[in-house]
Amino acid sequence: MTDVLEGAHIAGCRIESVAGRGGMGIVYRATQLSLGRPVALKLIAPEHAADANFRERFQRESRMAAAIDHPNVIPVYEAGEEDGRLYLVMRWVAGTDLHRELRAGGRLHPDRAALIVTQVAGALDAAHTAGLIHRDVKPGNVLLSGDHAYLADFGLTRLAGSDTQMTTGGHFLGTVDYMAPEQFHPGPNDGRADVYALGCVLFATLTGAPPFPRETVPATMLAHLHDPPPRASDTPGVSRDFDRVLARALAKAPEDRYPSAGDFGRAVLAASEGRSVTEEERSVARGAAAPPTRRREWAAAPEPEPEPQAAPVKTYRGRGRPRWLFLGAASVLAAGALALAVVPGGADVPAPGAPVTQSEVERLANSFADAYADEDAARISRLLTSDAQRVSPTDRQDGKAAVLAAYRAQFAAGQIKNFDLSELQASGGSAGRATAHYKTGATTGTMTWNVIRDHGKPRISQIALVPD
Repeated sequence: MTDVLEGAHIAGCRIESVAGRGGMGIVYRATQLSLGRPVALKLIAPEHAADANFRERFQRESRMAAAIDHPNVIPVYEAGEEDGRLYLVMRWVAGTDLHRELRAGGRLHPDRAALIVTQVAGALDAAHTAGLIHRDVKPGNVLLSGDHAYLADFGLTRLAGSDTQMTTGGHFLGTVDYMAPEQFHPGPNDGRADVYALGCVLFATLTGAPPFPRETVPATMLAHLHDPPPRASDTPGVSRDFDRVLARALAKAPEDRYPSAGDFGRAVLAASEGRSVTEEERSVARGAAAPPTRRREWAAAPEPEPEPQAAPVKTYRGRGRPRWLFLGAASVLAAGALALAVVPGGADVPAPGAPVTQSEVERLANSFADAYADEDAARISRLLTSDAQRVSPTDRQDGKAAVLAAYRAQFAAGQIKNFDLSELQASGGSAGRATAHYKTGATTGTMTWNVIRDHGKPRISQIALVPD
């Protein structure tokens, strides 16, 4: 692929310099002229762009990738075609990538490796919830800005359930060192292929090399298909706890792996801290990204389609001050309604693993906002899963205790001032989601809650903050 000259204008962006190259194209550092901001502009290689099926798939999946809103996913600003070139415009992240860091400094300390991998696991959960498989999880696609990790390059994603892993030119969609065994065979696969790839990434961060380094591509493929994973603990300073986690993540059969990237991430964090994971495991994947056994298990309880409705708006004040609720009576009733799943035997109680409804998600987000404005950590505790996460571009807490400790520190420092919440939008499903704009004092941004059914009750599994 011929480089575009510096200063050229493409897709409303001015090319500044080459940032990276790969089999699918070239990434440039560019300036988006309409907003004057730095962006990453990826141009797809002509041999792929000339494939009509690839072009159609690229457009469709770029829209889906752009809809993923997660602190550890590189936002896609725009995707399209100009003068026969397919392009992606994405956020520019100043920093490095995991591949370069490993090449420059060798393996990482286990604690730092765990921190990075758990963030990527959260990003994959968000992609799988949207029905997407990344298919190219590797160190080069993990961008690092300090301790904050971003999963990049959804240009290789395919709609989960696609029936082949190869392009029309015979090239694999992915990097062989980090590909799951099932990706070498024709046929669909699910989000657990990304769990395997992330397991390979963890092994590389702990040891400095992928688990099956071989001299040729066929030899690497055969190793993924048949060889047992090596032990990371053979590397000095790596705990044997990581061996158990990696053995499951790198299982040859998808059903023997962790059911979700988040489950794997929690196990990795526990291994780095020398503790066991006791939380119930679950898959958050939806649609074709979900494991087949999950799809059959939930067949009797399909996820309800979100119903459009006016977004609730709440304004909160600090502890001891009146709270004003700008909701119609009908919305209040909807937010307070508890939807029940019908289980065999006719009992109207929530079934294990049943989807959460839009009204439950909405109600939980409002309850959190109430407790947060009142600086009531005890009430917040009752709304969270035991393995809840709180993430922001500069900070992260894993587990209910750590999340609550962060909030108590905020409350003690008097950081909550006239908390306002507006433009709340909610959707239900196996993993519900609520998003709202918040303001506290001079700070504004977007707050997102992920909600699941935990022991029969809807609870918050993740809180994400993205300041404006």
